[in-house]
Amino acid sequence: NNTSAPAAVQIRIADRQVDVDGGETTRDNDKEFAIYPAQMILPPQSTRSVRVQWIGDPNLKEEKAYRIIAEQLPVNLSKERPKSSNVKLLVSYHGALFVTPSGLSQNVTLDFFGVSQDPEQKRMLELVLHNRGTQHALLRDLKLTIKDDRGNVVTLSDETALKGMIGETVLAKLRRRFLLRWPRNLHGTPKQAEFTFDKQAF
Repeated sequence: NNTSAPAAVQIRIADRQVDVDGGETTRDNDKEFAIYPAQMILPPQSTRSVRVQWIGDPNLKEEKAYRIIAEQLPVNLSKERPKSSNVKLLVSYHGALFVTPSGLSQNVTLDFFGVSQDPEQKRMLELVLHNRGTQHALLRDLKLTIKDDRGNVVTLSDETALKGMIGETVLAKLRRRFLLRWPRNLHGTPKQAEFTFDKQAF
């Protein structure tokens, strides 16, 4: 708590589901984790550690993805009554949490690549990645090479060209679709695509 006022905080875990376009939904999970303390009062300018323990299935065959959520509660901790109405913004932090048994691996393949359009009808490069492995993959240090039917070859590796794709996560057994700005030097129809990324990044 880096503010000058005390804060009431609650810690919870939520199942994490991600659709093909990256949309995420969560659902509270109160059976597979033990959290201590789950609620606390943080004094001003203070730090507190929280213990999160997995108490679910000890024989998982693949990784499970969750969100750990720390959220400020709407509790008035001031001894003084407010003299006027006001709006208070409550803080919520969402972190990635993975339960990963040993011996798992990622296996990301390119299921589809081709031409698409954004909502403004601009030409886009569409790619669908599929992680057939048992562990999530983080697309860090990503490099994408595209060849079209006219013999043009472009390699994309910077954050601007790969915006919306680089650094993203592909969970185990799931697909992710990405739309990239059309490469300037690609003039024909994409015919071949290859990609690499840092498979040691988590």
